[in-house]
Amino acid sequence: MVAVGAAGAAFTLWLAVRRQSTTEEDSRQQRMTELYTAAVEQLGHDSAAVRLGALYALQRLGQTYPEQRRAIVNVWCAYLRMPFRDPDADGLEEEEREKRRQELEVRLTVQRLLREHAHSGPHNGKPASPRFWGDELDVDLTGATLHQLDLSGCRIHPNTTFTEATFTGETSFLEATFTGETSFLEATFTGETSFLEATFTDRVLFNKATFTSHVLFYKTTFTSHAWFYKTTFTSQTSFNSASFTNGASFTEASFTGDAAFHSASFTGDAQFEGVVASCAGEHVWPVGWELVPADDVDVPEGGDPDATWGRLVQLNGAASGEAPGEPDEDVEGPRRPDVP
Repeated sequence: MVAVGAAGAAFTLWLAVRRQSTTEEDSRQQRMTELYTAAVEQLGHDSAAVRLGALYALQRLGQTYPEQRRAIVNVWCAYLRMPFRDPDADGLEEEEREKRRQELEVRLTVQRLLREHAHSGPHNGKPASPRFWGDELDVDLTGATLHQLDLSGCRIHPNTTFTEATFTGETSFLEATFTGETSFLEATFTGETSFLEATFTDRVLFNKATFTSHVLFYKTTFTSHAWFYKTTFTSQTSFNSASFTNGASFTEASFTGDAAFHSASFTGDAQFEGVVASCAGEHVWPVGWELVPADDVDVPEGGDPDATWGRLVQLNGAASGEAPGEPDEDVEGPRRPDVP
């Protein structure tokens, strides 16, 4: 009887502990949901200060409740996918311009938070940042407007997509590493863009992307196939010393500014069929390809219709996977002043 009584008491105690644990977990889940809902609602507030507070509230929530991190990153990305109103547009009243400037500061804060928590994984032999939220996130920036995005020196989150994104102002992926398949399909870059010494270890897609200002791929490494199909380069473009180790496709790309492939190396299949460029530009093409004037070229948008245009053709008997030798200083093509 004593043993039965002891067993009954132990079972009763176990039930009480379990009931308390369940109650505490329910309370925790309810509190977490309330905090998340309140913060998300504040992101729609008219005041930029309140919206900034909501962003940092979500950040604190993610630090405290790891299971909320994926949802929080989704909300941040959704915010950047919302329409962006340029504070420097002409004809704005000062009050409207100030509201837009404040909104821009909110968006820049979202970009910084994504850099801190999504793009801070292990990089170049260094461990992940203590603030890194893990590889299980989805950084979906499809159609987002990104202003002065700076991801230099970062490991870009492997689940990131920039499809149809618009990059305004100066954009930097200097020495960044892309470890997952990365899409810049139909993306638009309106300011100076640098992929200087970046590394792509998986497939990268720039198909139908548009670069309207100076773009640098100097010393960029592509270890998987790189796709630039129907990409438009409307200003100076430098692939100087870039390395393509598993093929590259520039099929039907267009260059309205100078194109430079000095010392670029192609160890896989290099496809340049259908490339068009202005014959007035100072171009350096990979060995085996030459720009030939043509009368039937459809001038790309932004190109000079009065200029002579041509198509890139492969020379008979020449290897397309080779690259021009070291350039002379005065014809090296587009470079930043600090590029060695």
